[in-house]
Amino acid sequence: MSTTARTLPSNRRVATPPRANTPVAPKKPWDPEALWRGLRLAGRIALGVAIVALGVIAAVQARRYVTQSPRFALRDLRIEGNHRRTRQQITDLAGIVLGQNVVELDLEAVRTRLERDPWIERATIMRRLPASVSIDVIERDAAALVALPSGTWLATSHGDLFKKIEADDPNDMPVVTGLTDDAAASDRDATGQIIRRALDLAADAERVGLFGGRVQELAVDPDGGITAVLSRGKVSVRVVFGKSGYRQKVRLGAKIEAELSRRGARATTVFLDDDVHPERVVVRLVSALPPATVTIDGATP
Repeated sequence: MSTTARTLPSNRRVATPPRANTPVAPKKPWDPEALWRGLRLAGRIALGVAIVALGVIAAVQARRYVTQSPRFALRDLRIEGNHRRTRQQITDLAGIVLGQNVVELDLEAVRTRLERDPWIERATIMRRLPASVSIDVIERDAAALVALPSGTWLATSHGDLFKKIEADDPNDMPVVTGLTDDAAASDRDATGQIIRRALDLAADAERVGLFGGRVQELAVDPDGGITAVLSRGKVSVRVVFGKSGYRQKVRLGAKIEAELSRRGARATTVFLDDDVHPERVVVRLVSALPPATVTIDGATP
């Protein structure tokens, strides 16, 4: 038995000869223009990076200068428009102190802090470099006291309740009564309208000097009618105006007052709320029971 040895394949790599029809790419010639274009592009990029870096460095240095230089330390603080709040109170509310950096001052934060105060309706803050800041405030006007079951509030001439009264607040103004906490909280617009109507009536009465011309109280009825308490010294008169036509009723009340003065009589209560017969006015006199009835054309005891 004979054994034939098998020839194993070689593990050597043998280059495959190129095909006869395979094209060979020609070598590109050296292009100096392309080289220069690449160099110029790289130079522009490097120049741009350098400019940006210099800009950042300059900005950092500039910020460091304006935030640390004593040139921008606050030296002049101007405050205008304040009447209820003193200059020191405004400064404390704003959180501003002399010597702090003007550039780093957050004007919006200062405005927000000032307008948190109930007396300040609006605040405007301006920065004037290098070392000046101005604050202009518009304060609310207190035109009436509004007595609610929960406490007494200050109201503006527009009828807005803006703060509960405190010991150092003004109190020499008409008192509006008859409103409820629920109405004041649930419908602020309607409440403001009622207060405005009452204050307009008070202004008309004081303008003509009706029964002394000083309005102490404006009582609002549940149906919207208004009764005013007017005084001259220690003598007071209640005038029931009803729901509407206040300006005409004020003039009518002045005629009734003149007629009572001519007769030497003094009223305690005057009813001007008869809208069906506005010429008829019921007057309660100090020494007359039942009430007397007075007309514009004359008086009937």
